[in-house]
Amino acid sequence: MEPFNYPHYSRIAEENRRRIEEAFEFREPDRVPVVIGLGGAYYAKLFGYTLADYYGDLGVMLDAQIKGIKWRLMWLKDDFADIRVWLDIGSIAEGIVFDCRIERPDREDPWKSPWIIPCIEKLEDIDRLEVPDPSSHRGIREYYEMLEKFRRLVRENYGKIRVGGILQIHPPVSAAGSLMGPRRLYTWLYRYPQEMHRLLRKLEETYKILQEYYYEVTGAEPGSIGLADDYSGYLNRRMYEKFTMPYNLSLYNRYGFKRRSLHMDSHMDHITDIITEIYRINDVDVGVENDIRAIAEAFRGKTVFNGNADWRVLLEGGMERIELEVERCIYHAAPGGGYIFDNGGETYIGVPPENLKYEVEYAKKVGRYPIKRDRFKHLDRLAAPDKESL
Repeated sequence: MEPFNYPHYSRIAEENRRRIEEAFEFREPDRVPVVIGLGGAYYAKLFGYTLADYYGDLGVMLDAQIKGIKWRLMWLKDDFADIRVWLDIGSIAEGIVFDCRIERPDREDPWKSPWIIPCIEKLEDIDRLEVPDPSSHRGIREYYEMLEKFRRLVRENYGKIRVGGILQIHPPVSAAGSLMGPRRLYTWLYRYPQEMHRLLRKLEETYKILQEYYYEVTGAEPGSIGLADDYSGYLNRRMYEKFTMPYNLSLYNRYGFKRRSLHMDSHMDHITDIITEIYRINDVDVGVENDIRAIAEAFRGKTVFNGNADWRVLLEGGMERIELEVERCIYHAAPGGGYIFDNGGETYIGVPPENLKYEVEYAKKVGRYPIKRDRFKHLDRLAAPDKESL
């Protein structure tokens, strides 16, 4: 393991954190905070590891993440402020908890992402699905044993760096999508509403049991909750209110008495009032499929949000495309504070780091407060009805 100058990196992260905190207070700091959503898989490829290496060896996982922290603070220079490593298993929690078959990267296919093979194919499978007892469930116990092993590895090599990790399923509708696949999910919500509510109640109960077990095993303090609920964004408002809102609200009210966040890499512009007035979300991660003008208008002064920049322009090449995407987001969302520039969803493997660095640098340049029109090179292409207000 290579050395890590914690005091030096911590000072940089603290400066970044102050800028982010001002945005969370709906004030305008020196410039728009820029925090790019990057995961361990991106770091793995960046530093010469395969996904089979990364997910199969805790030492590789730790090395990739440590190098990723240093790379962000010293080379990418976004406003990364969370010096922490985490036990990363990919998006397979439902598979572990409900004993589904899981595809993992291996020697034959080292770049395969961990993936769940849906295990609900017939209505009877809903009745067979069991809410787990964490204390006796092999997969859950093995996860937390692995988390403790990872913690020891971090302590032995890096001392005080924080370690994250929780085995938690998605909120009910998205967890159901993982267990049955999206086509069956949306069809059954219409065809078999009673049966689907029975499934969603099981998934809500499972979420709560896993959350309580996490507090018990790790000693973590309750009060904050973040839900990642991509599948729900493709429901119309009526279906969302019927199948998603009651369960998500129950989870927020039970566990989010200090802070609530939401990730939806899908549509949310039709439920913004639910997010702000009913869920009372503190911060939202906005996917690329939303109109940032509508989102900014709905969230301004109520909910901090990040994202919406289309990461695909980073793959397609051309600095002008990157500039236009940066300008579009900052032009509409930055005035008044409360916005953090980021790509919508995770920035995936394969995005050239040079393009990512240019995006960060350009967002810092354009996003200086106060926001001024003369910094926008592509103002005539932004099609903003309110551009005179800048």
